[in-house]
Amino acid sequence: MSIAATEPLGTPGERKAAAKSSRPRPWIFITWYPYCRRSDRLAEQLGARSYLVHYLRFKSPAVAPVKYLLQAMKTASILLRDRPSIVLTAVPPVVSALVIWCLSGILRYRLVIDAHSGTFQHSRWRWSLPVQRFLSRRAVATVVTSDHMANVVRSWGATASMVQELSLDLRPQGVRRAGEAFRVVFICTYSVDEPVDAVLEAARRLPDVSFTLTGDPSYARRGLRESLPPNVKLTGFIPDNEYLDLLREADALLVLTLEDHTMQRGGYEAMAMEKPLITSNWALLREVFGRGTVHVDNTPETIAAAVRTVQADPDFWGREMREQKKARARITALQVGRLFALCESADSDRSLS
Repeated sequence: MSIAATEPLGTPGERKAAAKSSRPRPWIFITWYPYCRRSDRLAEQLGARSYLVHYLRFKSPAVAPVKYLLQAMKTASILLRDRPSIVLTAVPPVVSALVIWCLSGILRYRLVIDAHSGTFQHSRWRWSLPVQRFLSRRAVATVVTSDHMANVVRSWGATASMVQELSLDLRPQGVRRAGEAFRVVFICTYSVDEPVDAVLEAARRLPDVSFTLTGDPSYARRGLRESLPPNVKLTGFIPDNEYLDLLREADALLVLTLEDHTMQRGGYEAMAMEKPLITSNWALLREVFGRGTVHVDNTPETIAAAVRTVQADPDFWGREMREQKKARARITALQVGRLFALCESADSDRSLS
C-alpha cells in the first residue's frame, strides 16, 4: 500500500492558489488505484491534496472484499484527519465513491467523481452503473473524458464536467543512441480492450524494430511469454521513475484500444514527453490527438505501417506533437477552470448552509 500527498503548485494560475490559501477546509482527491498520475495532476490544478490508497493485488476479485475494507478504513482515517470540504475520487472502483458519499453526511463535505472510461465501457464494471448513477445524481459533478460519456451522465439527471487529457509535467528528454534499433514502447495493462496479439504480430513483421510492452504480464493471456518474437521485451510492473525513463528513451509510443469513446492516459504521456504517438482510429482520439499522431485500425498491418511512417521521419512527428501539446494545454486550462468553478460554488453553498 502507498499513500502520497501532492501539494499544489499554484497552476494553472494564481487564482487557484489564492483560493486554496483562503479555504477554511481543504479539498482532497482520494484514488483507490495502484497509480494516480491523472489524479495527482488534476488535484494539483484544483489546489487539492492527492492521496493514493491501495492495498493488495490489482485486478484480483478474490481479494477485493478484504482490499476494499482496508482501503475504506484508510479513507475514513484521511477524511477524519483532514476534514475536507470537497472530496474528489476516481472510479472505478465505484466502491470508493460509495464509501466517501456514505461519510459525507456526517463529515459535511461534497463529492466529485472522476469517472474513467472503464466505468462505462468495461464489462467487469457494468454491474456498478446503477450505483454510479445513484452517486452521480448526488455529486457536485461527474468528470468525464468524452461527449458520449457526458451525455450518459446528463441522461441520469446529473452534472457532467469534461476534463480530457491533463498537461502532465514529465520532463521530456531522452537521446537516441547511434546504432540502436528504433524503439517502440507499447503502454498497456493487458486489459481486454488492448489488441496485444496484433502488436506482437506487427513486431514479427518489423524484426529491426525494438518493441517493449509495459504492465504486469501475469494479467496477459496464457502462453503469451512463450509466443514472443525475439524483438519484444516485457518490463513487468516497474516503479514510476523507471517507467518514465523508459518513455523518455522511446522513439515512438504505442497506445491502443478496441473500444470507442475510451480516452488513453498513455496518449497524455506521449504528449507530455513530446513523443510521436500511434493510437487507435476512434473519433475521440482523433480529436484529442490530432497532430504528432498516426491513427490505426488495431490490425497488425496498420500498426506495422504506422511504425514505419514514424520511423521514416521521427523529428517531424516529434515537432508536430510539441505543437499539439501547446494547443491542448489551452483547452485543458478551460476545462479545469469550469470544474474549479463548480467546486468553488459547491464549497460556498456548503459553507452557507
